[in-house]
Amino acid sequence: MTPAEHATRPLPPADYDDARAVADEWFGHPVGLTMHRLFFDQLGPSGVWIGAEGRMAGVLLGLASEAQPELAYVHFHMVDPALRGRGLGAALYREFGRRMHARGCTRIRALAQPDRVGSVGFHEALGFSGALHPDYMGPGADRIVFERVLPL
Repeated sequence: MTPAEHATRPLPPADYDDARAVADEWFGHPVGLTMHRLFFDQLGPSGVWIGAEGRMAGVLLGLASEAQPELAYVHFHMVDPALRGRGLGAALYREFGRRMHARGCTRIRALAQPDRVGSVGFHEALGFSGALHPDYMGPGADRIVFERVLPL
C-alpha cells in the first residue's frame, strides 16, 4: 500500500498499547523508555498515526519546542518493517511537519545513532543535514543531530 492508501491522525493515549507491543520488533532492538506511556499522553496530539483499515502501519511522536518555539522536534518514528520502502515514514514526517509549520515552526530536528545506517539515509533522503555530536545523549552515546527547514 502507498501513503495515499493510508489515513493519518493524531495519536491518542489509547494507541500506546498497540505501539508498545510492536516497538522492539519494528525498531529491531529494545527501545526502553524511549517509548514511555507519558509520551503518548503528552505528545500524542502532536504525533501522527498512519494506517489502513484500522491497522497501525507507523507512528511518529514529536513536539513543538518550548525552548525554541520555531523548532519542531521528532522524538521518534517507526514503520512496520513489512511496509518500509513505500513512503510511509516520509508521510509521517510530512504530516508532522505540516502540523508544526501551521503552529509557527520553521525548522524540524531529529536524532539518529551514527551506526543506524537506515535511519541516517532516511533523514538525508528527506533533505535533512546532520552533524555528529559525541556524547550527545551521555558518555558514549553519540548522535547525529539532523535538521532542515519546514515545510518538508
